[in-house]
Amino acid sequence: MMRKAISISVLIVASFVPVASFVSQARAAPFCLQMTGVPLQCLYFDPGACQREANRQGGRCAANPDEYKTPAGGDAFCVVQGGVAASCIYPDLGSCNVEANRVHGACIAATPATPPKAVDPYEVKRPY
Repeated sequence: MMRKAISISVLIVASFVPVASFVSQARAAPFCLQMTGVPLQCLYFDPGACQREANRQGGRCAANPDEYKTPAGGDAFCVVQGGVAASCIYPDLGSCNVEANRVHGACIAATPATPPKAVDPYEVKRPY
């Protein structure tokens, strides 16, 4: 009886391993479907597929903040094509979407630049 209980528990644990590995793979995708009221669905490795699904579901394709950062500098929106090459030269979402559709890529918001550290002109700087 004890052996049977152990073998059943091993089967139960083994059945969850593929699910756990799938979830970790899904979180590692660089592109996510973003919809209002729904957490990011980071399932897309191809930006074009992400954009097509976003258009179909009425959402937007977005970069996974843990996996993909756009190049520093540039404008507010980027067109990303296969191979994650980003072109951040679009100041508005409309022109970005037009170009993304033309090249079968995705239009994503650029990663915000970190603001420069404020300099305190009255900061005491001691030599020791």
